[in-house]
Amino acid sequence: MNIADGLKKAAALNPAKTAVICGGARLNFEKLSERVDRLSSALAGLGLKRRDKVAILALNCHRYLETYYAVPQLGAIVVPVNFRLPPQEIKYILDHSESRALVVDDALAPIAEGLRPQLPLIESYISIGDEPREGYIAFEELLERGAPGFEPEQLEDGELLGLFYTSGTTGEPKGVMLTHRNVQSNVDHSDLVFQYFPDDIYLHAAPMFHLADGAAAFSNTARGATQAFTPRFDPTEVLEVISRERVTTTVLVPTMINLLLHHPNRESYDLSSLRQITYGASPIAPETLRRSMEVFGCRFAQGYGLTEAAPLLTVLSAADHADTMKQDMHLLASCGKPVPGVDVRVVDSGDRDVRPGEVGEIIARGANIMAGYWKRPEDTANAIRGGWLRTGDLATVDAEGYLYLVDRKKDMIVTGGENVFSTEVEAVLFKHPSIREAAVIGVPDETWGEAVHACITLNENHHVSEEELIDYCREYLAIYKLPRSVEVLDGELPKGGTGKILKKELRERHWKGQARRIS
Repeated sequence: MNIADGLKKAAALNPAKTAVICGGARLNFEKLSERVDRLSSALAGLGLKRRDKVAILALNCHRYLETYYAVPQLGAIVVPVNFRLPPQEIKYILDHSESRALVVDDALAPIAEGLRPQLPLIESYISIGDEPREGYIAFEELLERGAPGFEPEQLEDGELLGLFYTSGTTGEPKGVMLTHRNVQSNVDHSDLVFQYFPDDIYLHAAPMFHLADGAAAFSNTARGATQAFTPRFDPTEVLEVISRERVTTTVLVPTMINLLLHHPNRESYDLSSLRQITYGASPIAPETLRRSMEVFGCRFAQGYGLTEAAPLLTVLSAADHADTMKQDMHLLASCGKPVPGVDVRVVDSGDRDVRPGEVGEIIARGANIMAGYWKRPEDTANAIRGGWLRTGDLATVDAEGYLYLVDRKKDMIVTGGENVFSTEVEAVLFKHPSIREAAVIGVPDETWGEAVHACITLNENHHVSEEELIDYCREYLAIYKLPRSVEVLDGELPKGGTGKILKKELRERHWKGQARRIS
């Protein structure tokens, strides 16, 4: 099995069909497949071989898609990098993954240049920008070195397609090892539940380094759909591309949907081509969803999952949304039912299935579940026990089998679709000389779903303003991880009998009256 087989099949069935729309670039499937073949051949010419790592630090574009296919086709391993991370965290990922090549675009080249002296393992720098860059191999020149007709490596079961890094509780990201079988299984599962079609035009509006959108690249290519690209999410540009290119489907996080909904000039764009919006990363406020369905006039579906599941576990289908809008709104708080091919359970501390209404942890198993964490055997053993992935997400299940997320077992905050571990932010806060205690929690936010909120106590005779503390954190954290608000408490933070800070108590007053403890 090789994930590139899906592209080969699509090119054989519909060679003249438009495959990608990216700015002024228009490529049919025959040309896309040829370019991917040339890139695989050229990468081999650079000395890259099976199981070597190739990292991508880039905004969305058709060359990102080509790299996503060319690297695995060679039997090498792709490492998409979150460009929103601080430079030193990006350096950690490149070092930890043992990447030998780095693919960079013009917008992010300054980050790569700043890190370059600290990256001894990177042997080749490839620029996917349009302008020549000293010390880089130009992408189009690299393609000219390659040969067409490259045959995908036929890989053994369990060989890796990519390392997808997620935020770590200690500040060190964990590389999720996904195999070709994992990702192909997710493609198959998506086809069964989302009702996408070959004549769809899919828009990459969410970042392609995120697996929700990255996995969509493989799914849409395999089914022969056209894919359009925006470099990064910008509400105006997204609306323009939907209108101009007649986009039919896309994947967004609720924050993005909300920004499109409230765009001041939204009504001036023709969005009638939209057929379905799939959202994920967090449930959406029912009132926002209802208005979105009315305004955009298309189907909505929700997918729940995580990187470790490649990523899909459950789906609240478009039919569920439509039925719920006509009848009872309660289902809109659900993350749906397990997708075919994946076993999902909600269990108590003894691994017994909970009864309807009881809270337990979501666990899952299936062909889509990761092989483990790269070079982290202990973390792997903790995450996969008895063949089941422990998600760390707490949920209830109703009598009809619908799951409802209620909280996170791990202290993770999801803000605007980005995962933030509270311990990582706390570690930075504790570096400040005025901080005595710190606890970071997620609080409700109409725009971002959850906002990062810091609860602190100060050392005696010390004072620090909210603005000063946030500016201090800015030196160490990506912008989406910054506290949006700071609360200074007198005395000490509430603690349990073991001395552990009771975050539940800190959260309670912020979430009181909310339908769920997760956004």
